[in-house]
Amino acid sequence: MRVPKDEFEQLCAAYDAAERAGEFDQLFKGEIHPVKGTNKEEFLHSFSTGMKLYKSTFLKIYGYELSYPGFAEKALSWLEMLGCSKAGAYYSGVVVEYEHQHEKELKSAAHWYKDQCENEWENMKRKAVRARDWKIENLTREELTELCQSLLREGIISEPEQFSAAVSSILEKPYRV
Repeated sequence: MRVPKDEFEQLCAAYDAAERAGEFDQLFKGEIHPVKGTNKEEFLHSFSTGMKLYKSTFLKIYGYELSYPGFAEKALSWLEMLGCSKAGAYYSGVVVEYEHQHEKELKSAAHWYKDQCENEWENMKRKAVRARDWKIENLTREELTELCQSLLREGIISEPEQFSAAVSSILEKPYRV
């Protein structure tokens, strides 16, 4: 959606006025205070009796478990001690679902990557064939003579009259990369 020209000009004028008034002076100055996230211990101590447990809670437990083996056992025992007797079952279900989805995404990515590699390989083979054909078609008279003599020496052809057929068969063969 395009902004009408008159509205755009009004916005620009307002920004210019704000800049001249010094409203943006402190915008990029001063210290940057990162938002502090919870660590695993703070997360663990945030559990309380009667709290609502969401799928995201169990995914976070799983995430900490990946980095800190044993964390899930500690968190689940704490939840069970607070009265959530099904915490282990909920956690297992969430982990199985996550891992299934993750595996599905990995397979999809692998399939896509395999297709990309196969396409790239086919393109390389086509380019190599075109390059070979171009090279043979653009040989000078001296180079053609040298190629003919080489084919005679290698026993690929037995007489110079076979040269044309040999070059044609080379061009018809699939090129091996």
